[in-house]
Amino acid sequence: MTRILCVDDEPKNLKLLEALLMPAGYEVLRSEDGEKALKLIHSENPDLVLLDIMMPGISGYDVLKIIREDKAIRDVPVVMLTALQEVEDRVKALEAGCDDFISKPFDRVELLAKVKTILKISYYRRQIDEKGKFRAVMDEISDGIAVCGPDWIITDSNASVLRCLNITGSADVNLLEVMFKGYSVSIPKKNFTDLPLTDKIFDLVRGETEATKALYLEAKLNAVKNQAGELSSIVFILRDVTEIRKEEIVKQTFLNHISHKLRTPLMVITGYTTVLQEGILGTLNEKQQAALKALSIKAFLLIKLVEKLLGFTTIYIQNLVHSKEIIELKTYLHSITDAIINNSGNKKVEIEIDCPEGVSLNVNKHYLDQIMENLIENAVKFNDKETVKILVTAIKAPGRIEFSVTDNGIGIPNEEYARIFDKFYQVEKYITGQVEGSGIGLAIVKKLVEGLGGEIHVNSKLGRETIFSFSLPEKAV
Repeated sequence: MTRILCVDDEPKNLKLLEALLMPAGYEVLRSEDGEKALKLIHSENPDLVLLDIMMPGISGYDVLKIIREDKAIRDVPVVMLTALQEVEDRVKALEAGCDDFISKPFDRVELLAKVKTILKISYYRRQIDEKGKFRAVMDEISDGIAVCGPDWIITDSNASVLRCLNITGSADVNLLEVMFKGYSVSIPKKNFTDLPLTDKIFDLVRGETEATKALYLEAKLNAVKNQAGELSSIVFILRDVTEIRKEEIVKQTFLNHISHKLRTPLMVITGYTTVLQEGILGTLNEKQQAALKALSIKAFLLIKLVEKLLGFTTIYIQNLVHSKEIIELKTYLHSITDAIINNSGNKKVEIEIDCPEGVSLNVNKHYLDQIMENLIENAVKFNDKETVKILVTAIKAPGRIEFSVTDNGIGIPNEEYARIFDKFYQVEKYITGQVEGSGIGLAIVKKLVEGLGGEIHVNSKLGRETIFSFSLPEKAV
């Protein structure tokens, strides 16, 4: 309830003000002198003060002056109550900082109208003040922040986002056009028209030129909907990650170099192992054959790791290659799962394929191979059951193909869902203490799925199952 402090040395005037204000829904505080009024303003924080000018002791002028000089209470609106009609008296009150006058004797209509107007002006004044403070804070934040309408026209922004995107003024600026005009964007433009884009994270890259240095920006989008479920605004957050990305590129370039250096001696090792196993250099006894088999298996696993590292560095350093072919998925899934079963060693693996005839996808086959191989190999690798059971599904949905890989393995704790897609991160060591693999498989999967215009999610029950589900556009980017 709005609180109004009435200050007058005449009790009958206070009773009259109370009788006029309370029926209109206001809470009335009363004071008969200036000193008590000042204490009440500090303790009760009224929304408005009605202050009599002519009072014994501290006059209304003096009370008003004290109010305006006190930082804690100087913003409270004050309306002077006066029977004085002289212009100089009113000028004196205005110079002291009053907001308006109400003449005595009180007129009910005038009183209520002026009270309502002053309260409304005070409200807007506070809003403007708070907005000014908020704007000052926003402009000091290093992260760029912009708010757009459903048409992507910027409605509000801070200085950082304008600086990062080289926008000279945000009036009638289409954020989507700015991004794709001057930057390489890690997800395709058509994906931005599908806005349940909640927590969508992507990169903007401006390549180095003779005039400008390379700029790497990490962006996050959130779609805000109204009560009817309609898109009302888009919140865009931008962060300059240039130094971080440059460090990552150095690391990935180093990994790429080391992987190439490892590949040559590994090919020699596997080549001579094959020659020895086939008896070309002489007959081997059973122990020698067993030792060579173990060596061959480990060499094969090491080659797979090197190939994975090469693939990892390639997709993180370079843009995805968009050469595509039409793949009939049922045949494709059987061929890729058969190869994984054959290389699963001593583990008993059962893989079921659920994919209707005639479902196809236009995509880069090499990238789809990496996605499926990593997901299915993880399902085999991180499994403590006597028989590894995996279900691979692919179904057609409007405009996209939905995949899932379900296993009966050890499961993933809920709190690890987001982190498992981080580079070089592993959960399994915290569950069993056994570490196998490099921790880059799921990072590759996520990078490829999103680079092809899709999304990936995980759902798991500890000790029972894990489901990785992802979707790709029917004509993947």
